[in-house]
Amino acid sequence: MTQTENDIMQWLYDTVLGQAIRDSTWMFPSLETVHFIGLSLLMGSMLIVDLRLLGIMRDYPIRHALAFLPWAIFGFVLNTFSGIGFVAADPFMYWPNPAFRLKMYMILLAGLNAAVFTILEHRKVAGFGVGEETNTFTKVSAGLSLGLWIFIIILGRSLPTFEGSMTFF
Repeated sequence: MTQTENDIMQWLYDTVLGQAIRDSTWMFPSLETVHFIGLSLLMGSMLIVDLRLLGIMRDYPIRHALAFLPWAIFGFVLNTFSGIGFVAADPFMYWPNPAFRLKMYMILLAGLNAAVFTILEHRKVAGFGVGEETNTFTKVSAGLSLGLWIFIIILGRSLPTFEGSMTFF
């Protein structure tokens, strides 16, 4: 780690948020609860959307599946804020962890995938009815989304395993 990284981590550690979470007996467990609720909203919603876009659940209109996207976004926002709290509480544990860094890269990739889908395909498929099949690009985007979010969850669960391990980022 560079001196700049250490400076940023120390600044984050010294923030009011980081101090409050470390000093409280209930804030970290509460953040974990919020994180789990956010993850459930995000993943549950994305399962419905991505599986329908992949051609599963064809008896369900795509516009109904896409109606779950605001719940996915809300879940992502909950996870973002609770995740910031986790990192603020102990940036020296999270940042050097290779699973954490890879998770952040995968979240960025999932966001780029979502942006590309929204820009290029969302309007096209929103009007599809029962039984209509999406094109290959949409299926690849949905499969990538599903795979990335599953991998992100696995990485999150792997954080304690890789704590203090070798770094590859």
